[in-house]
Amino acid sequence: MKQILRSIALSSCVLSISLLSLQSCKKEDKPQSTEQKVDSLMHQGGAQAGDTSKAAASSAMTLNDKAKKGQMLFYNASLGKIKASCAMCHSDGTERTKDGRIRSGHTLVGVSSRTETWNGMFKGDKLKSTAYGASFCVAGFQERPTGLSADEAESLNEYYAAIASNPGAMTNNLSIKWVTKPVFSDDEDLDAKAVTPAVKAIMKLPGDPGKGQAVFQGTCITCHEIEKKKIGPSMKDAAQDMNYVAQSIRCGSKAMPFFAKDILSDQQIADAIAYIQSSLNK
Repeated sequence: MKQILRSIALSSCVLSISLLSLQSCKKEDKPQSTEQKVDSLMHQGGAQAGDTSKAAASSAMTLNDKAKKGQMLFYNASLGKIKASCAMCHSDGTERTKDGRIRSGHTLVGVSSRTETWNGMFKGDKLKSTAYGASFCVAGFQERPTGLSADEAESLNEYYAAIASNPGAMTNNLSIKWVTKPVFSDDEDLDAKAVTPAVKAIMKLPGDPGKGQAVFQGTCITCHEIEKKKIGPSMKDAAQDMNYVAQSIRCGSKAMPFFAKDILSDQQIADAIAYIQSSLNK
């Protein structure tokens, strides 16, 4: 009789453990919420991994369904061949993009109040149909030839409206202080008459590797490392010609965005080049 009771107790215990395991599996298999998906995309294409406190603070913003989709697009680093996101180049004024980095593009907070973008390339009806030029960025910098769909553009526009009052808003039309208009195709060439003197102005400056390290960590490190390939090639592979490095930073290089003069000064680029050179010579 005792043996029978022990067997019953053992069976009950095994059953309880099985039920607990099953419940645990069900919890793990629960689909991600929109906020969880956004946080996941943020780690891929926006702030540094581990910024969970920033993610939590930003997720408190109230968004309608369309704006939530726009937010996900903003942080999505898988839209095109190049695994980059809008958040890598632009701030949305939330804690997620307050990470101390120097982004190549201006903030998108307040963009919905501007009457033109990209130095007049997009105005009138083209503003909303391209999500204020975002479709151009997706096609060129993220290498998704079709750019944004009409629904994606509408979703981003809704997100722009939702973040319009975030800190750091720039509502006036901006003059992008580029050396020359960027090109994305092998069939196009940068304007040599503009590029050559711009590169010479940078390369004649004495660079400070110490200051350059801070510039590199605040800009280049998102896509490049000294020894390892990331989104872009390693500096060991790409920095064979420092004149070309200066040109690529200032004027862009196909999918690599340019850093205009109001974003990085000639001296900051010279410092970054000095740091790259010193790192490669170690």
